[in-house]
Amino acid sequence: MQQYPVSNALLQDAHTDCVSDLEEVLYLSQDSKNRLLRFIRDITKTKKYIAPTTFIEMKETAEKYIAACDHIIQKIKACQHAFSHSSPSLLLISKANEIKQSSYEFLRVHQTLFGALVTSTDWQSPSYAHSISSQAGRETGLIYATINDYKRDQHWDAHRYERAFIKENIDSFVKFPIPVLATSSGMSAFTTILNYLLLEHKATRPVFLGKSSWFQNKFLIKPAFKNIIEFDETDTEGIISAIKIHEPSIMFIDSLTNSPEVVIPNLPRIIDYLIRDSKKETYLVIDNTGLSIMLQPFKKLLGKHSKLRLIVFESLNKYHQFGLDRVTGGIITSYGGDTLNIFHYRVHSGTNIPDATAASLPTPNRKILLARLKRHQRNALIIAQALQSWIDAHPASPFEKIVFPRLSNHPSYPTAKTLPFASSYFAIQFKQLYQNVPTYERFVTAVMKSATKNHVNLVAGSTFGLNQTRIYLTALRSKPAIPFIRVAVGTEDRIAIEAIKELFTNIFCTFR
Repeated sequence: MQQYPVSNALLQDAHTDCVSDLEEVLYLSQDSKNRLLRFIRDITKTKKYIAPTTFIEMKETAEKYIAACDHIIQKIKACQHAFSHSSPSLLLISKANEIKQSSYEFLRVHQTLFGALVTSTDWQSPSYAHSISSQAGRETGLIYATINDYKRDQHWDAHRYERAFIKENIDSFVKFPIPVLATSSGMSAFTTILNYLLLEHKATRPVFLGKSSWFQNKFLIKPAFKNIIEFDETDTEGIISAIKIHEPSIMFIDSLTNSPEVVIPNLPRIIDYLIRDSKKETYLVIDNTGLSIMLQPFKKLLGKHSKLRLIVFESLNKYHQFGLDRVTGGIITSYGGDTLNIFHYRVHSGTNIPDATAASLPTPNRKILLARLKRHQRNALIIAQALQSWIDAHPASPFEKIVFPRLSNHPSYPTAKTLPFASSYFAIQFKQLYQNVPTYERFVTAVMKSATKNHVNLVAGSTFGLNQTRIYLTALRSKPAIPFIRVAVGTEDRIAIEAIKELFTNIFCTFR
């Protein structure tokens, strides 16, 4: 793949990366096995309520998948043993990558099959009592009238995921006052919150909206409220001053914007002010898809007498599937005032996460996720720094700058440099003359052609947080959003990321 010598330092870094990758895929394999084992235990307990042929078929299918997971686990452990007893080598790294890729592919393909299997004996409207035969399958004895007897409202698979999510991913001295609600997607999480704010008439004063908020959120917010004031997320003191003057009833802000500006607002400072000095009830709604577990606002708020009502949501499509990208999902957490009522708006909005989807999601694991996020940032920073250095050395090029919060030329750098994670993606900003869709499309095409020619593993596609680096022309057909080129950097090992860096640098050299 690479056309340059691999230094010992690069080899050692790639060796370390492979060790981490193997740990991640081992966790995912063991987690899949554990979910299938629990399914067998569940249907064995309720065997008399399940048709005999169904019980045999589902049990045998689960056992087949468990055996497949065991085979993967054994291969990974053998590779881990080889890594722990060998010096770094390209051959060993290649072998580890081969095992990782084949294991991931099996798990990725089968995640939704596992979810379908786990929920196969269930009903969407399970019975809570029966005269002769149950219609609740593995959940017989766990269904309660008017509470969880209709899965669109709530169900055990969502509840299990929510409990695991708050245990692993939410920092707080006390966690029970923080409701956690899984939804069918990140956008359905947002629309649930929006319905709550609108129908509970929370917009009694101005509504603040971050200028760089996700364009689909803005599309829904702007027609919904009358008195909207947009603010610059990079101007922290300006935000504080505006809060003092206008006393907003609701604030919408992204922890890391998925926009051409790629902004990280100073949320700790803003939250501290709202907790300490807000005189009137303020609902702070944070889209936390970008920073995920690296933003932990609840530990600042719990136990304090404050007018701040905190609502945080994020998509589960990005980081929380560990690159598997098989289902959509969202999560809402909140605290303060009557935010517990968001539960009822999930019920009435029909935005609950489906049972098979919840059963398909990997069980949250903070240690694995932290390592993954740090790899994302390291890789993104390597490429972003190299491309920015190239732009600095070639002032006549079509490129204005690389927009990445951990670069010193970014307005969010003072905040970003204090964070353990700032972003997994960056934007490529062209000079004004080249800021048009045909140029962007030509650039993406050039990148993909070069990647194909040079055997560099790269894809063109939406989203971020996956294993493989992606380039995407974002918001192309979403007026009035401004299209931009986003590079969502993957979790490749250090040698692979060097090849991707060289690929982009070469394109910068030749693109006109």
